[in-house]
Amino acid sequence: MTQFAFGSGTLIGKRTDVTGLPPCLLGTLQDVSLDFDRKIETLLGQYNMAVAAGGGEFKITGKAKFARLQATQINNLFLGQTLSANSMLEMTTGESDTVASGAVTVANSATFVEDYGVFYASTGVQLSPVASSPTQGQYSVASGVYSFNTADNGAAVLIYYSYTVASGNKIALANQFTGPLPMFEISLKETFNYFGTSKDLLVKLNACVSSKLSLPFSNQKFTVAEFDFQAIADSSNNIGTISLSE
Repeated sequence: MTQFAFGSGTLIGKRTDVTGLPPCLLGTLQDVSLDFDRKIETLLGQYNMAVAAGGGEFKITGKAKFARLQATQINNLFLGQTLSANSMLEMTTGESDTVASGAVTVANSATFVEDYGVFYASTGVQLSPVASSPTQGQYSVASGVYSFNTADNGAAVLIYYSYTVASGNKIALANQFTGPLPMFEISLKETFNYFGTSKDLLVKLNACVSSKLSLPFSNQKFTVAEFDFQAIADSSNNIGTISLSE
């Protein structure tokens, strides 16, 4: 019976060069494409039409766009770095506080990491950081305690800073040697019901590497990650399989 494919399907990546890592569902998949590209070498004689053709380099490349973001996807399929669970770096973007007795202790002072700036809430004017003994319009900070001049008592301020939380996941980005890449397999499934009969198309690529991961951020739009990958032969010199119900 005739088979059609409709929709973006389901796409899963599974790292293969390291054991014990979970498969990565590229969820809320927007679209995915697979390109099969063969270089043709032709033989010409004295005529303008080739008399023979041979196959040269063969490539299978893919592009996927997905909106469900997970640290395991980013790390296992592209970065190949160290992932720490229950250890996340967070940022407070404009915590509202009022200077009292020349100081403000921010809400997350216990795990404070780094100052990102202080602004007057009423005017938007930014205060200047100093090492110690601030004058009006200045501040100093240590361990999540912001010190101000007493002339700023009663001033409403917006404070930006980073801190750690015992949840989420964190990927530490180290400068790595050139050469090694995360290796993973890709499985794509498309299902379409045609006049009461479900037809499946499944493509599995045994060994893949990724050349690009893009995370575009835009005002009033969801971030849809873009992921490019390329297949190579696995250790048994196999590429993968294509299966159709037909």
